[in-house]
Amino acid sequence: MKISVIIPVYNDPSGIDATLRSVMEQDHSDYEVIPVDNNSTDRTPAVIREWAHQYPNRIRPASEHDTQSSYAARNAGIEAAQGEILVFIDADMAAPSYWLTDVHEAFSASEADYLGYEVDVYVPEDEAGFWGWYDTVMGLPSRYHYDEKQFVPTSCLAVRRAVFEKVGRFDETAVSGGDKEFGERVHRHPDLTTAFRDDIVVCHPARTTFEAHRAKALRVGRGLARLCDPSTASGDTTSVLIELLLHAVPPDPRRVAEQAHDVPAHQFLRLYIADWILRYLRLYGALTYCRKEAPE
Repeated sequence: MKISVIIPVYNDPSGIDATLRSVMEQDHSDYEVIPVDNNSTDRTPAVIREWAHQYPNRIRPASEHDTQSSYAARNAGIEAAQGEILVFIDADMAAPSYWLTDVHEAFSASEADYLGYEVDVYVPEDEAGFWGWYDTVMGLPSRYHYDEKQFVPTSCLAVRRAVFEKVGRFDETAVSGGDKEFGERVHRHPDLTTAFRDDIVVCHPARTTFEAHRAKALRVGRGLARLCDPSTASGDTTSVLIELLLHAVPPDPRRVAEQAHDVPAHQFLRLYIADWILRYLRLYGALTYCRKEAPE
C-alpha cells in the first residue's frame, strides 16, 4: 500500500526545506513525496529541485501556476500521486520518523477512508511570547474539529485515493475553509468512513505574532462566509451560517477551558480575551467577503 505525501508550498524556501528533510527521514519504505510549488517567486522552486536531484526516486515535484490557492496545489499533487493513500502536510511542518509507518498501520488495521490525527504546536527557538503560547494552547485542535465539525485540517489528514473518486477533490477556488467543506462531503457520503488517531502526531510551528494570528483570523472568516455563499456553497450552509453568526457573541469559556488544561486563572483570562479578539476578527473577515461579493 504505497503512500503519497503531498506538500503544497508558496514562497517558503526554509519551510519546504525543513519539511522535506523531515519527510525524507521516515522509516517507512514504500512512499513518494510530491512537493507542489504554487507559483512561488523566491528560492522555493530551487530548494525543491535540489532535494529532487538528491532523491530522484523518492521526490516527484509538481506545480500549480494557474490558480493561487493551497487547495489547487493539493489537487495538483493528487493528480500526480501514484499512491493508494494520500497524506497531506504543510510546508514548515515536521513529523517523527515513524509517522508514515503509523499511518500505514492505521489504514491496514481498519476500513477507514479518511483519517485525522493530532498536531503538536510548538514555539520555535527564540520566538517565545504570548501569541506563540496562545497558539500552543488554542491553535490546531484537530480532535475538536473532528468530533464537533466532521473534518480535520489538511495539515493532519490522510485519505484513501478512492475518496477523491467518490466525492471529488478540494475546492481549489477556496482561500480558506476548503478542508472543512471537503470533510463535510466525506462525512455525508454513505459509503465512506472516517477515523481519528490520537497517537499519530505531526508538529507545526506556532504563529508567534499578533499579525500572523490576525491574518489567519481574517482568512478563516472569509472562508466561512464563502461556505455560506449560495453561489459557491455545495453543502449545509445553515450550520456554517449559525457558526459564523455565533462569532458575534463572546466565546464559550467552557470550550476555552477544555483546551487550557492547568492554566492559572490570570493566564486563562488573557487567553480568553485573545480568543475573543480573534473571534471578532474572523467575523470582520466574513463581513469584508460579503461587501466584496455584494452586487453594486
